Amino acid sequence: MHSHRSGGGFTLIELLIVMVIASVLAMIAVPSYQASVIKSRRADGRVVLNDTAQRLERCYTQFGAYDADDCAISDGEEILSREGFYLLTVDVTDAANYTLTAAPQGAQEDDEDCGSLALTNTGVRSITGKGDLERCW
Repeated sequence: MHSHRSGGGFTLIELLIVMVIASVLAMIAVPSYQASVIKSRRADGRVVLNDTAQRLERCYTQFGAYDADDCAISDGEEILSREGFYLLTVDVTDAANYTLTAAPQGAQEDDEDCGSLALTNTGVRSITGKGDLERCW
């Protein structure tokens, strides 16, 4: 007597093995993808920081002070980044000093490694998170 398989389908065991393999791949790929997305959104914060710093430098060149009345940017001003992932706060401490801080917003608030990005008039960069400064910037 010959045992003959009647169908060309998959057995339940074969289907379960494929599902386990797909689940393992998904568990590896999804966190990696999410980390990549958070990292790419940081560019939005760096852009708003650098753009605002350039505008303040133009103001300093033109009026001799970061806090001049004719400057387009003023102390305490808040600027939402182009993509909306960072809210920049301008802190002009006096005529010759400022600090710009870009705080993550919305979905980017999950960026615990870097947190807020900051930039001063002397070019000093900093972060509020526990991650590596160079990796965050």
